[in-house]
Amino acid sequence: MSKRALIVGINEFQTVSALRGCVNDTESIRDILERHYGFEEIKILTDAEATSEAIRAHLSGWLLGDYDDDGSDVRLFHFSSHGTQVADQGDDEWECQDEVIVTYDHDWDNPFRDDDLREIFSPIPENVNFTFIADCCHSGSIQRAALDGELQITPRYVPPPFEVRQEIKKKISSRDAAADKFAAGKMAEDLKNVPQDQRAARMRELMGSVRNSYRENRFAVVPVGRHVLLAGCQDKQTAADAFIDNAHRGAFTWGLTKAILEAGGELSHEELITRAGENLEAYEQIPQLECPDAWRGKKFLAPLA
Repeated sequence: MSKRALIVGINEFQTVSALRGCVNDTESIRDILERHYGFEEIKILTDAEATSEAIRAHLSGWLLGDYDDDGSDVRLFHFSSHGTQVADQGDDEWECQDEVIVTYDHDWDNPFRDDDLREIFSPIPENVNFTFIADCCHSGSIQRAALDGELQITPRYVPPPFEVRQEIKKKISSRDAAADKFAAGKMAEDLKNVPQDQRAARMRELMGSVRNSYRENRFAVVPVGRHVLLAGCQDKQTAADAFIDNAHRGAFTWGLTKAILEAGGELSHEELITRAGENLEAYEQIPQLECPDAWRGKKFLAPLA
């Protein structure tokens, strides 16, 4: 049996605003993994260590390899940092934007996209229990103020610069034009025998068929047909960097670790995300679990064999 974890926490960045709780998150997660789940192989990257190149190398060259290949392998990648978006480069996202994890040396011209993570994660064998915990923002459409009263909340989100936002808008306009063209082309054939009072509903069906032609996965990172994603918030929310229990922490990481400590580690994926959500009632974020339906009742970080 091999259990490995790569834990990344970034407070300081070369090009974007600082956070305060991400490095503390790495210590919290390491303590939980050692105390309750028997992890002995753990690597931690913080601040300047957590460059894009270093994270890629540790994922591909260390975390995701050397499997025993008997169903006993468990792998965890925990990432605490900012999140942001850039314009979709693969034309496979209906929202026309790629989600980005923000590394120490974040580069708007060469960001660490969800497409990059998906490429790294895709070769993981089906008999390996792989979990990705993302304590960062997947979207900033609902942003909070940098300081939220007594809770002292900073969003773990970097707003894209003007030129990136404009590129996303252009792609959305192009997408909408293509959808309109598709619907118009279908209209003459599909709507000629449809009663006038039913045409609006039929048009909605046509638009739905356009959307369904695009790959749909809210976070588009983990092949959730066989692995696990625990995300700190919904895709239209921000994750909080907050002052909790006399220290700066990621609210989601704190909510997870609190749930695990209270249960002595004996939690299924469903129980974990439910209890973490209950711990986050003071925060405007709803944690998300994506995994095969059959895995929701399986124990968190247990070997598949």
